[in-house]
Amino acid sequence: MLIHSFMNKLNASNKPIVILIMLLCIMSFSFPILANEANNPDASPVSKKEISKPKPTELSATDISQLKLILSSIELADEKLAFLMEKKSETAYWDVHQQAEFYVLLAIEQEAVDQLDSAYDSYSHIVSMLEREPISDLLVIAYIERSFIKYLQTNSKADYCPDREHALGLARQLNSPDTLVKALTQSAFCYADVDIFEEGLSRLDEALMLAKKHQFTANRQAMIYNSTGAIYRANGLHKYAYEYFREAYNLWSSVDDHQDVFNMLHNMVGESIKVSDWEQAEIAVAGLFDLARQHPEFDDFMFFAHHNAGRSYFFKQDFQRAVEHLHSALQLKAQTNETFFIDITIGYLSLSYMQQNEVDKAFEMASQFIHSNSYQSSPKFLQTSVLALDKFAQKDYQNSFNILLTSLGNERKTYASIMDKDVIYSSLEHSAKVAEYEVKILENQLSINLLKLKSEIDKQQISKLSLTVTALIIAVLLVMMAFLVQSRRFFKRRSQTDYMTGISNRRYTMEQGNKLFALAKKRNEPLAVIIFDIDKFKIINDTYGHAVGDLAIKATASKARHWFKKSDILGRIGGEEFLLILPNTDLDQAVEVAERLRISIEQHQFKFNDITLEFTISLGVSIKHDDSDNLAQMIKAADAGLYKAKNSGRNQVFSA
Repeated sequence: MLIHSFMNKLNASNKPIVILIMLLCIMSFSFPILANEANNPDASPVSKKEISKPKPTELSATDISQLKLILSSIELADEKLAFLMEKKSETAYWDVHQQAEFYVLLAIEQEAVDQLDSAYDSYSHIVSMLEREPISDLLVIAYIERSFIKYLQTNSKADYCPDREHALGLARQLNSPDTLVKALTQSAFCYADVDIFEEGLSRLDEALMLAKKHQFTANRQAMIYNSTGAIYRANGLHKYAYEYFREAYNLWSSVDDHQDVFNMLHNMVGESIKVSDWEQAEIAVAGLFDLARQHPEFDDFMFFAHHNAGRSYFFKQDFQRAVEHLHSALQLKAQTNETFFIDITIGYLSLSYMQQNEVDKAFEMASQFIHSNSYQSSPKFLQTSVLALDKFAQKDYQNSFNILLTSLGNERKTYASIMDKDVIYSSLEHSAKVAEYEVKILENQLSINLLKLKSEIDKQQISKLSLTVTALIIAVLLVMMAFLVQSRRFFKRRSQTDYMTGISNRRYTMEQGNKLFALAKKRNEPLAVIIFDIDKFKIINDTYGHAVGDLAIKATASKARHWFKKSDILGRIGGEEFLLILPNTDLDQAVEVAERLRISIEQHQFKFNDITLEFTISLGVSIKHDDSDNLAQMIKAADAGLYKAKNSGRNQVFSA
């Protein structure tokens, strides 16, 4: 129930206050009931009082509050469901909202025992009851929860997103920030594709502003960070997705929410695999196994621990260990209702068996995966690879080869599409767009005033008084125009500058870098890039706080300014990461600049208020080659050098 429980929180994190009440009842309410005095003629003549605890089904509930109290005394989900089904007929005379709350409890338990069709029907019944009533939080939650059940059944946005959109429309009519944030967060998942990426981020920005304004708990803020990470992941921005998942992981760790901590580790494994950060993947997998052993009450933790371990070893090409863990996961498939991940496990296992030359097992697994309900919604890479394997099993070698070639072409197209649409920068350009919008308002107001002035001059006779008035209006307009010009310059400068360090921001750095690349290629001149970041920056933040971390970033930028010429470009491209673009610079010169910068940071003692701090940086260097197509290739090569520096002990310079 890993993804099950996690998405359940995302879709309805406060199950109509029911779960909170139930927990409080368990902690604070005892339920002893004394039986009548027994009169047994065969017993001792001294009467004794016998204490007996009736079965839950023997208790009566006259309203939803009493029913919740009784339900809190039952431990097992199937027993809770049996109790609710028995009491279902007694609720017919309750008011409509109490009946709706009853069906929420019923749907929760149906979902807990994997009766998804029944849970869907229960939420639909709530919707039909409350649609005729004034809009309420419970109606919005019912739509969101129903969409989650549909997600579990089909994993198709076309099926579950209409309910989420309708829920958001209803939530905007309520004066309930908590419900609106839930609806915004859930509907954002429906806008994860490249061409509608910005709408999803916009909804999450709104949710985050509401959460901060109303001082939401760490748990609620973590949900928003998780949703943001999911959208970045859907668009192939795996490094950014990892950072957002890690923020959510830290927030949920602070409140000991073990299920959501587990889910974030699951996500972090996937993003680490995407960027080939095997060290982080191994750490996250170890965390999954630790939680699975510490909390055996969560049935599917161990399944997902083995699933993620197998996936990680598969992409590391350690196929023997991949087979071991994927096979262990399948042996535990009865402990989860996540059929999608069971099928995905079968797909990876088929490819792993093939790599181990266990051909018959590979063909058997491939056939199972292709005929599973999850095949069409599985990752394209897995679809095409297993399909090629299945064609190979059928001795259709030509089609098998063609499918693999098509798969490679699709991967290239996906990468190019993401880069072409500039989704990397959409979130970073938000402040610049706001500034441009404010300038447009001033321009429109100026145009309106000019038209009013012309109309006034046409209507009035020229006189000393009118000339004076006109002169004053013109003076005011000139002042406004001067202010507008200055504002445009200010906003333009602000849109190009990183607010913290005063150096170029990511968008402006990339724009100018692309121009330098085009010029260097046209003139056949050398061009070099250096990408670097602060080593163990998280430890600085965790030890001294984010304020000192920000000062460390500023100090690094200040130091770096000393090592580039006026024609060079230095920019902060994210977090503690910087990019230096050097025209007319070959590899030896670039490595020399990088080494000097590294030494200057290493040998300097930074003083921030009363704190003395020493830290280092790691750097990756690359240059333009004859076959270099664009700046992004150079940055990717330099980034690979940076990863080598990190993996080789940090505080080093590596060239690609």
